[in-house]
Order: sequence, then structure tokens, then C-alpha cells
Amino acid sequence: MKVLALWQGMGGVEYHRLYVPLKRLQIDHADEIEVEVSQEFDKSGLPNLKQYDLILFNRWLGNDHYEILHYMAKHGIPYIVDIDDFWELPKYHPTYKFFREAKLKTAIVDAVRYADGVTTTTPQLAAEIKKLNRRVEILPNALDTTDEHWLSAPQQRDVFTFGWVGGLTHSNDIMIISDAIARICDEYGDKVRFVICGWMPNNYVWDSILYKFNGGSGVLRPQVVVSAAQAPNEYGNFYRLFDVALAPLEDTKWNNCKSELKIIEASTYKLPVIASNVNPYINHSENYGVHFTENTPDRWYQAMKHFLDSQESARILGDNNYHYCKEHHDLDKINLKRLEFYKCTSNISDHS
Repeated sequence: MKVLALWQGMGGVEYHRLYVPLKRLQIDHADEIEVEVSQEFDKSGLPNLKQYDLILFNRWLGNDHYEILHYMAKHGIPYIVDIDDFWELPKYHPTYKFFREAKLKTAIVDAVRYADGVTTTTPQLAAEIKKLNRRVEILPNALDTTDEHWLSAPQQRDVFTFGWVGGLTHSNDIMIISDAIARICDEYGDKVRFVICGWMPNNYVWDSILYKFNGGSGVLRPQVVVSAAQAPNEYGNFYRLFDVALAPLEDTKWNNCKSELKIIEASTYKLPVIASNVNPYINHSENYGVHFTENTPDRWYQAMKHFLDSQESARILGDNNYHYCKEHHDLDKINLKRLEFYKCTSNISDHS
């Protein structure tokens, strides 16, 4: 089976949902699948699509989106679209204005509706997709733990460290833990550290996130350390800095359709996670490496205090998280499902 994957640039989505699994498929199943990639595909390359058994992409296809979709429909070329986020953005999302002006919601919905198959991350997002297209396969996020950034030695440190890894879309989520961080810093002084990872300079959204992470203070607390953004194939190194990973998440439909990636990432370094008791994290309700908490300042304070006062529990829960994710987010097992879905989809195309 000859497959073409289309994407533009290499952000986190492309890295986790296309590049990593397809790289492993090509290595582990070379006798069954041949993968080619185009990162600058446009309508000038349309005639070349006929040589492939299946086309893959995430969400949308750029400026030539509809011309590419129409060409594949006309010539009976099957495609699978991967969806990792809900297509209805909240108004506070940094790209909301661009999303609306470029009519990306409509473009994504049309890509999903007419796809020969759709892959996605969680049951919550699959339920939304099924309203448009019943041919959905849930392929949970998984990491290639042979990649170097998941193999670094943990940092040697004398201070118990909480860490958060995230991006521009999480400003509201950080607000959930702002008061708890301030309270912990005031109470534990130099016995605790908080590391915020992914920061970008000269960005007002990141300035807002840092202000909140800093416990609502404009002067950086001595317990708060800022680590700059890294590339998708490098940022796993952040987790070597932590004892416990933080995963606050506001309870909204947009967030409920996201994935449990932060929990999975933390597991590679045998870290426990304090997570908001909301979807999609509730999917890990049987993962005893996750300490669930309600989204109130006091509950988050109590959760952090628990690990500070019982640091051995961090090691125990970290091991639990490692073993749970190793079983339920194993890339090799998930890729077997991925390969089977690709084969079936490439053979059942019903374009007219």
C-alpha cells in the first residue's frame, strides 16, 4: 500500500499524529506500507495523487483545500483525515479570529463529512465526529519512546519540583492553579520549585500565562523558573526537570475533546500527574498514577501539598503512570490498528 501524507510545517499536531506513527509504520511494516510525505503540496501536484492508494492529512489542506478534496472525489482517491481537536474554537482561543475569517470550521467539517475514514484521539472527540461521519477509528496518542528526548537522565536536584508544559491556548487553564501556586510558594519557601515550559518572549498571551503561573505577581518569584519553547522533537526533555507534572484543564466542550497527552508524556519519565477531574483526563480514571482534583484553588493547593508532604508517593504514583501508559498507549499496538484501518479504508473507497 502506497500512502501520501500531507502537512504544512512541523508543529506538535503534525509530529504526534502523522510524523511519529508513520515513521514507525515505515520502519516496522515496510513490507506492507510505503509512506511518502509532502509538506508543500498544492493544486499543481494534483495529477500525482493518482499513484497513491491512500492520502492522509490533519484537519485541512491549506489554501487549496477544496480543490484537492474535489480532485480526490472525482478520481476516486480515498483519504483519511486525522482530527485531534474540536473544530468549534472558544472565543478566547488565540487563533479564533483567523479561524473564523478563513472559514476553517467549514473546511474541517467538509473534510470530515466526505472522508473515507477519520482517525481521532479519544471517545469524546469521536462522538462529535460520528455526527458527521460514522467511519471513525480511535487511535490514542502514543509516543515513540526510543526518541532521544524521552530518554534523557532526570535532572539532579535538591528542591521538589512541579512542572507544566503547554502553549498559548492554555491561559484559562493556568488561572485555575494560580492561587494555589502562590499559597504553596508562601508556605514552603525555598523547599519548592515550579517550572513553566514552552514560554515564548515578546508575546502578550505568554506574558499573561506567566503572570498567572507566577501566582498573580508581576515580579517573578524565586521559586518560579521559566524554560523557553523547544521543537516538537525536543520538548520531552522538559519532563526531566520535574517531580510532579501539572495538568489543569478548564471544563469546556473544547477542552473535553482534547487528549490525555500530558499524562502520557509524564509517564515516560515515571512522573505522577495532578490533573483536573474533567474529560479527557477522566479517561485515565483507572490510572493510579494520576491524582485527580477539582478545579478550585483549595483543592489544587491540597493536591500539591500532598506530594510535598509525602514525596515517596510521587515515586509510587510515577511508576503507576509509567506502567499504565506503557500498556494503554503503546505505539506498536496502536500502529497495528492504524495499519489495519488504512488497509480497509484504501480498499473500501466509495467516491463517485
